[in-house]
Amino acid sequence: MQMLRISSERRARLLADGLLAINARSQEVHGLTFEESQFLIDFDDDDGAADDEPSQERRSELSLRHEQARLRIATADDESSADEEQRPRAATKF
Repeated sequence: MQMLRISSERRARLLADGLLAINARSQEVHGLTFEESQFLIDFDDDDGAADDEPSQERRSELSLRHEQARLRIATADDESSADEEQRPRAATKF
């Protein structure tokens, strides 16, 4: 398995929040491709040290895509839960 280069403390936090996953290529990811996930991790660890405009733009784009993916997952989970809660129950004859 190919793991992201992050501290064990940060990995534990991300795992606890459900923000890390394993993709079909057995790579640890943070809601994006492995390379994109590593870019975001590195960028944030450097506190935005890459001040060049292309890096800033890429970080913004990837962050937006990551949040959109999280919203889609949360929405799908909510819709799934709602379906289960409203499933008709068999009436009892007692």
